Amino acid sequence: MSPSVRLRVLWERYVAPTRAERDPRFRSVLDSASVLGLKVGGLFGIVALLGVGTSVAVTSILEGNGMRQATGHIGEALSEKLFVFAVAAVFLGVARFRPGVRLSRWLVASYVVLGALVLTYTDIQRWDLDFLAAWLSLLLVFTVGTVPFKPVQTLMLGVIITVVHTIAVEFIGAQVSMLDTGEAVRRMSYLLLVTFLCAAMSAALYAGRRGQYQGTLRLARLRDRLQRRREELETRTDQLEDQRSELAASLARLEKAQTQLVQQEKMASLGQLTAGVAHELKNPLNFVNNFAQLMGELLDEFEEEIREDEARSVGEALAESADLLADLRSNAAKIREHGRRADGIIRSMLAHSRATPGPSRPAPVNSLLKEYVGLAYHGMRAEHSGFNVDLQVTLDPDVKEVQMVPEEMGRVFLNLLDNALQALRARAAREAEGFAPVLTVTSRPWGRDGVRVDIGDNGTGISDEAREHVFEPFFTTKPTGEGTGLGLSLAYEIIVHGHGGELTVETEEGVGTTFTVKLPGTNAEPITKAPPRETTAAG
Repeated sequence: MSPSVRLRVLWERYVAPTRAERDPRFRSVLDSASVLGLKVGGLFGIVALLGVGTSVAVTSILEGNGMRQATGHIGEALSEKLFVFAVAAVFLGVARFRPGVRLSRWLVASYVVLGALVLTYTDIQRWDLDFLAAWLSLLLVFTVGTVPFKPVQTLMLGVIITVVHTIAVEFIGAQVSMLDTGEAVRRMSYLLLVTFLCAAMSAALYAGRRGQYQGTLRLARLRDRLQRRREELETRTDQLEDQRSELAASLARLEKAQTQLVQQEKMASLGQLTAGVAHELKNPLNFVNNFAQLMGELLDEFEEEIREDEARSVGEALAESADLLADLRSNAAKIREHGRRADGIIRSMLAHSRATPGPSRPAPVNSLLKEYVGLAYHGMRAEHSGFNVDLQVTLDPDVKEVQMVPEEMGRVFLNLLDNALQALRARAAREAEGFAPVLTVTSRPWGRDGVRVDIGDNGTGISDEAREHVFEPFFTTKPTGEGTGLGLSLAYEIIVHGHGGELTVETEEGVGTTFTVKLPGTNAEPITKAPPRETTAAG
């Protein structure tokens, strides 16, 4: 910024701030300050009027005591001076009309100039200028404490008063030679000093009002911004509340959909087992039918032996037919055994299709594995009759019962077996000749009373990229329409979070895959927190 620009800025800000008063809102601030200043000037006039009365009273008292010659002249001069200031009391009445800042300035400036002329004239009449400079200084200070003058206006009033005083001094000095040149210069310097002091005070007061006004504007803007911000926050809060309600509703719908998907997955796996279940039920039903037919034939033979010699006693007849009765008892036992087998299969399927799992209880893992291996294999054979798999099932007899929910673990084993069989079919379709599909299922003790189950195949394997996502929900490597992507996810949740066990996978693309299930024993401490996972729950 150049020096000329700086000077212009200082002049407009501190000496003649005309541009600032063009703001109507700041002008209203100055109007209010002018009304208040007129009231202050009026009160000053009332005080001066009281001073006039006090001066007259004191002069009268002193004259009564024989001091007329000493006090008369002083009291009269003091009364005249105070009367000039007492005239300012009229400003109280003027303030009631609430004049603007411009009119107020003209009224006060006119009063100051006229007052200075009156004070100077009265002193010239008495040929006494000793206190004139002091009275004129007081009159100039009056302007600073009332109406908000511009600094340049205060400076002009001071210059006018100084000029009036200087003319008076020169006039009297030329007439009677009362004052020497040095005294006149000192008086003029004093008035000029007071003028600059009052101008500086006026600049400070004006700048203070300007700063206060700007501060009020900033405060108002801040309040407006805060109000708008509060309204925005309230609107945002309402929106967030609506969004929270929508999210809660969406979450409820998602949980409902998840429950439906889980149930659909269970029913889908149950549908895949239909052929296997039919095959498993066919064997005990064949036994029941065969033994029932055999029992009918034995009963016919028993009846013939009884009727051969009706003269025999019952004891003799039973003794001779002991072999037939033993065969009947054996056949009845076989019918009961295979009926229980069929009943167990039906119960397992009902439990598998149930929406909510049963209670956790000790259960034999080997029996569960054997049952679901047969169901999965025969279900696959019913759909793909020409596809044969070498089943290598090795179940360690030392494996003890494990605390689990049999329905859920059956679902896990069924999903792992079904995935293995599908991988074997996929590789067999790709390598039509020279490929011998093998499915291995092994169990052995693990940890303290726990069990480890390995389900492996020499199928297509899983790529390294897909391996990182196999336990994630809705991820599947199966063709579109052949998988929901929830099987392995649910298996992981059941084993890790539901039973406190482990589910891992070892695979090599083009070689095969092995899933390992580890379950703690019946005496293991209950799991209070699921162990950390490297990947999210999956499928």
